[in-house]
Amino acid sequence: MTDEHVLVIGAGPAGLAAANELARLGLSVRLVEQRDQVGGAIYRAPADKGYRQVMLPRHHRLRREGLLQGLSHAGSRIHSSMQSVFIGADRDGRFLIDNRLAGRVESIRPKAVIAAVGTVESVLPREGWELPGVVTAGGMQVLLKETGQPPGGPILLAGNGPLLLALAAQLTAAGNPPVAILERGRPLLKGLRQPFNVFDATRHWPNVQDFMAYARVLMRERVPYRSGWGVVSIRRNSNGLLVGCQRHDGTYREFLVQHLALHDGLTPNTLGLPKTDHYPNTAVIHAGDCREVLGALAAVDDGQRAARQIARKLDQCQQETIDRQLNMAIARAQRTQRSLASLLLAPPIEPTADTMICRCEGLRRADFDRLQVAGSARELRLVGRFGMGNCQGRFCAGPISQLAQAQGINFDATDLNGEVARWPLRPVALSALANYKETVF
Repeated sequence: MTDEHVLVIGAGPAGLAAANELARLGLSVRLVEQRDQVGGAIYRAPADKGYRQVMLPRHHRLRREGLLQGLSHAGSRIHSSMQSVFIGADRDGRFLIDNRLAGRVESIRPKAVIAAVGTVESVLPREGWELPGVVTAGGMQVLLKETGQPPGGPILLAGNGPLLLALAAQLTAAGNPPVAILERGRPLLKGLRQPFNVFDATRHWPNVQDFMAYARVLMRERVPYRSGWGVVSIRRNSNGLLVGCQRHDGTYREFLVQHLALHDGLTPNTLGLPKTDHYPNTAVIHAGDCREVLGALAAVDDGQRAARQIARKLDQCQQETIDRQLNMAIARAQRTQRSLASLLLAPPIEPTADTMICRCEGLRRADFDRLQVAGSARELRLVGRFGMGNCQGRFCAGPISQLAQAQGINFDATDLNGEVARWPLRPVALSALANYKETVF
């Protein structure tokens, strides 16, 4: 084993693939993961061994098993730190980890870092989306995977993107089919008009396998799939959630359900991550969905590619044949995702005056309209407190920047977070700070 060391942040598909490849190339790895087990969101295992596994297509199960076997075979080359959270980095190249099992904050000075922390789920504000019983589709999927049990009572899935189909099939297989899947886009109509995008979206066989596996389950239970429908209002009464939905032609319908799962796509989780060109003595690479959202299979390829890039920087790898193969696989995934995005493109949602925009601070669209600001993201934060809450703009930055553009105030959504990352990125116990330790790694 060499004396070079790499820190890998996140133990999802990309992080596991990167750690395994680095170990195979002879490098030692510190793999940190905020949960108590590896796998990330897509390969999440039940929290208890007595819980049942949720539905997962066969090729995903095989890929997960391969990653776990690689982690086992790496032995001492990979040091896994579970329940350890990356909370920041300073200009001197100290990377801070909140080791919650040990009850202390540790600083590490690695020669290289691979950040593989996945995605952030996007949900566009609708009137009433802050009410109890309204969750994200990803959040409901995590709960299902960890417990093996679907939520009780009628469930409605709505929004935009393929995750809705996956969750619907998993809920159905677990015993509680959703009352309907409402897709804001109109992929079938666009497919007739964009045959080349249909070809690109379906040429990747694993994606077709996923769709067919989910479709079989949904068709068997006759779960309705409605395209061109969007949620416009959510109200709570004594019987549950009354969800008002509208079709593209103006047709209106209401659903009475206990749970509403919303989803409007995924974006890379980059908030507070170390930048790739920021540390002169530490190579930093983003890998997987936190670099570009391409799905679990492409995340594995991207993690392997990032590992080989790091190994070359550390003079541990010269062969580039595998890199070309990985580049081709990732390029195919990019074409597939572009085609899917075009087919699923949905109209924007216009928030009403009573729509909650910033949930952390309890600010509505009317609060934004009343602001008298000259035109900067910083002013919106200081004067209006938008983006100042616990999520630090993860949910509200996009909608706020769009509202600002309508008033002639132009700024990128990421500007709402500020140029300088504030750390710790997550809450840290004072006792953990008091037990601070600089780790020799």
